[in-house]
Amino acid sequence: MSKPLRVGLIGTGRIAHSHMTAYLDYPDRVQLVAVCDIVEPAAQAYAKEAGVDAVYTDYEQMLREVDLDAVDICSSHDQHWPQTLVAAAAGKHAIVEKSMAHNMQASREMVEAADSAGVTLMVAQNQRYTSETVAVKRFIDDGNLGDIQAVRTHAIMGTVGVNPPGHWMNDGDAGGGVLLTNTIHHVDLLRYYIGNVRRVTGVCKSVQPQMVNGAEDLVAATLEFENGAVGDVFGSWTTSVVPEGQYYMVVGSKGTIHSTTPPRGRPGVGHFGTAMCALKSVEQPAPEPPRQPGERRRRRRGTPARFEPLSVEDTGLPTENGVVNEILHFEECCRTGAEPISSGRDNLETMKVIAGIQESSRTGRAIDLDTL
Repeated sequence: MSKPLRVGLIGTGRIAHSHMTAYLDYPDRVQLVAVCDIVEPAAQAYAKEAGVDAVYTDYEQMLREVDLDAVDICSSHDQHWPQTLVAAAAGKHAIVEKSMAHNMQASREMVEAADSAGVTLMVAQNQRYTSETVAVKRFIDDGNLGDIQAVRTHAIMGTVGVNPPGHWMNDGDAGGGVLLTNTIHHVDLLRYYIGNVRRVTGVCKSVQPQMVNGAEDLVAATLEFENGAVGDVFGSWTTSVVPEGQYYMVVGSKGTIHSTTPPRGRPGVGHFGTAMCALKSVEQPAPEPPRQPGERRRRRRGTPARFEPLSVEDTGLPTENGVVNEILHFEECCRTGAEPISSGRDNLETMKVIAGIQESSRTGRAIDLDTL
């Protein structure tokens, strides 16, 4: 058996605690050996819970002093870029929380640095690593939905009220805002299902006073995919009083898939619950008898579509926890040299969609993503 991947964690915020499960449950594959956070008490508390002795407030010092194979970057979005560049220069693989970075230029430089150093760069798009997502992807790829015509998704949350005043998620300079924090999950998932986006049109607004430096808390966008499908994306931090906070739908020529509200109490399942599917009936209606003179008939209505849960058997995932699965996938790619499903190179296309929506809102015109 190969030795476990030795990992140093950078950033101990909320998402880092979701990552801890993988290190506690699979120490034979991923071994957390050092923890770093600029807030020392936070680093100490995380390290104690994770059973780690090496604690740092300077990630560069951690990279110099600890024997590491990889880093797990869970810091603010604007810090992903410099931390990845330093890690790559030190010959370390990197898994980076979404969003990949705070802008396109930083994202490209991260990919270039990883390529030059010959290390693995993976973006932690955990929505790709749930049983429901794998089942939907397989169902679409097998042609069961036919030609994909349209997608819809929304992310409606009350995140601004949860964050303390001055939190980086409300600061555009730090890569904050609903687009890079929540909506990017939805955009990335739709890309994973049906392919890249060709052109976008969008409107971004900063409604609440907590949002600073251009961070948006309300966004609506239209996506045009390379395969001809159109998409409708809506994201909001302005309210949490909605029937469904996070949702997506994929419409094909043969049927439709939609998500349900995720179950409570199942950590790591993801933003979406059960994938529901309905296919068009192939049965032909019985012919009507000839109409009699003066006879009026009510227009026939088709049978309402019946949505059934999509089977999630045999997805090949090690657990039901998408965050754990992504970290185990990262370990496998570092060990084998395989390209991650959500590699940095792949996620440049997700970042283009976000950048295109922002640019469209700024200029008031549609943005072709090949210009970004």
